[in-house]
Amino acid sequence: MPASTSTTTTQTTAANAQTQARKRKPQNGSSSNGIGAAAPHAQHNGRQLVGEAKAEGFRMDEAPLMFRVLAHVRVPMLMFVVIPLSFGLWCFRTARSEFRKFLTGFMPASLCAALGTHEERVAKIAKQLQQWNDDGCKKKLRTSRANWLSMSTRLLSNKQGCHLIDVSELNHILEYDEKEQTVTVEPMVTFGQLTEFLMPKGMCMQCHIEMESITVGGASMGFGLETNSHKVGFFQETVVEYELVTPDAKVHRVTAESDPELFYALPWSYGTIGFLTKVKCRVVKAKPYVHVTYIPTFSAKELSRKLNELANQESGPDFLEATGYSKDNAVIQCARFADVKEWNQRARVNHINWFWKPFYYKWVETALKKGQFDEYIPTKHYYHRFTRSIFWELEDMIPFSNHPLYRVLWGWMGAPEVSLLKLFQGPVIRKSSMYAHAVQESIVPLKILDEGIEKFDDWYGIYPLLIFPVRVYDRGDLSGMLRPRKDLTNEGKDYGIWVDIGAYGVPRAIKEGKSWSAKKNVRDMEHWTRDNGGWQALYTDIFCTEKELRSMFDHTLLEKARKRLGSEKAFGSVYSKVRPEPGLLDLSDVLAAEEKEENVKCN
Repeated sequence: MPASTSTTTTQTTAANAQTQARKRKPQNGSSSNGIGAAAPHAQHNGRQLVGEAKAEGFRMDEAPLMFRVLAHVRVPMLMFVVIPLSFGLWCFRTARSEFRKFLTGFMPASLCAALGTHEERVAKIAKQLQQWNDDGCKKKLRTSRANWLSMSTRLLSNKQGCHLIDVSELNHILEYDEKEQTVTVEPMVTFGQLTEFLMPKGMCMQCHIEMESITVGGASMGFGLETNSHKVGFFQETVVEYELVTPDAKVHRVTAESDPELFYALPWSYGTIGFLTKVKCRVVKAKPYVHVTYIPTFSAKELSRKLNELANQESGPDFLEATGYSKDNAVIQCARFADVKEWNQRARVNHINWFWKPFYYKWVETALKKGQFDEYIPTKHYYHRFTRSIFWELEDMIPFSNHPLYRVLWGWMGAPEVSLLKLFQGPVIRKSSMYAHAVQESIVPLKILDEGIEKFDDWYGIYPLLIFPVRVYDRGDLSGMLRPRKDLTNEGKDYGIWVDIGAYGVPRAIKEGKSWSAKKNVRDMEHWTRDNGGWQALYTDIFCTEKELRSMFDHTLLEKARKRLGSEKAFGSVYSKVRPEPGLLDLSDVLAAEEKEENVKCN
């Protein structure tokens, strides 16, 4: 999910929230920074927690003046600046891809090689690393890529004082092997590029991420799943081979057979082992259409029961997801690849991504009124069904963006580029939006989905909710960062079914002009996720300490690989990569309580 939409989305709600907030008296002790005082001991799920914050929360009427002023100019800024720039960026990328296809298809191989090869681009990275070694390895290593280009919520990158390595040229599709059914790409290649490259060949990625601007490198080293993840798992399950350059400037080609420890340590490592330079992934045949059935449900228990049944079927649907529209109402989308041959099938074809069409999530919601129905969607449209609306955040940014007039006159330019939304925010706005907007995902066992929906309603009150079932494999000591508990895997299987619950938007309390504590609610979610054998998506704003992160994610295999390859001294930890920027989050109370607890244990 493109988390950086948070700034503009929050500003959209600001004006109305301010009006409502002024009608209420501020609560005693309320804080505008969402941090609050320390409470050494608090109760969570019936047990005592260490160092929980007693945060009063954020109120929109107490937001900085700059934040409130920009709330009133957000729509014209988006419509007349950000969206045209985004359209221009899309045109540039499309032209670049078409030019490269022309070169590889019609120009002599010698001429193409003269324009630069993958080996030459990797050699440039190795040369930079060799120079770092020659200079005495004085600083930690990071890429020079600007953080606004990434899909995380973070504006700044925690790269201050690091030695930066230029990897910007690694954006080429290298090879498609029809016989082996694989595609080999450099890490900056996006899933939008792969759609345009593979679909004309009748192929698609085995796990094809829906947001076009997400990169293969990000999905490989971080987090990526799709609506077929209940069958194939996270994106990394589709990777056949990695190529990376380690701090000693050596190039490694890694497969599950050649170096299983390193191969399974790489997913979720966030670039803390080496610099990824190439990924080979499995592709599958794609039929021209996806046959989607929309199944409405009217209670969290009904939704949980039906999703569990569908996700665990041996010959179940190719694609499976649900969208929650309230604590009780949701729509399951159950789909399979299909051909359209009969006239009655053609009559039910829906090109959902034509710019004049209603946003997909709005169309799905109609099933709650008219009941179960089905239709055929072109595969390319289905894979990028949330691009036009940035899931459901665009309508929060531009309230009339789903109006037919807007769609016809403006919709052809598409949605604002997520990276540009980040670029246009400053530190003050970033801090305010972090405490007035939520982008959070919890990956927990599917069997407790109904409890999760109840919890998310209490913590955030944000709808729609994203609900994606995902298969998680247990490989014992080779499970890597995600090591599922044995009691949560399916009986007789080496995997279990978890579910990704995602909330993106302005919390209900903020919309109502009330106080909402990001720190308290997100930390409650993190504790609940850990207690239930789950994991948090790390592209979001995390509110945990490094100790708490390590109790959620198993670092054993990762640290073993880092030590063997000399990456410990060259790179920071995963936590150093994914924590919020300095100055945005105060965890001093929690850290002090952790230290006190350690001292008690030692004594």
